[in-house]
Amino acid sequence: MGDERLTANTSLATGFGLALLGTTCCALPVVLVTLGLGSVVASVASVLPWLVWLSQYKSITFSATALVLVYSWWQLRCAGRSEQCAIGGGKRLKWQRRVLAVNTAIFGAAVFAAYALLPVTLWLEGLAGSLI
Repeated sequence: MGDERLTANTSLATGFGLALLGTTCCALPVVLVTLGLGSVVASVASVLPWLVWLSQYKSITFSATALVLVYSWWQLRCAGRSEQCAIGGGKRLKWQRRVLAVNTAIFGAAVFAAYALLPVTLWLEGLAGSLI
């Protein structure tokens, strides 16, 4: 039981870390520039040059994050089906599902910002331009 708990918690922490990493490399700069804080993005890129590398290889970053999140969901599903689950374990599983849902939402927002935000914005600009 202790080994399963450690594996589930480790995969949750890894998923959360990778989701935040994906947000930091791709979604956060988009949000900051949108808010008019482009100089902050330039400063962060000069202080943390590895973020530029992550942005260049965002497909690898997002693929690794997606794999860890899928593994985490699978671990929780298997743990929820286990007959060895005690009453206290059910409460723990509920919190792990909540944390994993937040991780998945963060990951979804980062993927949207990295891949879909610019095309959607350009499409909306073209649509608005044709209406005027």
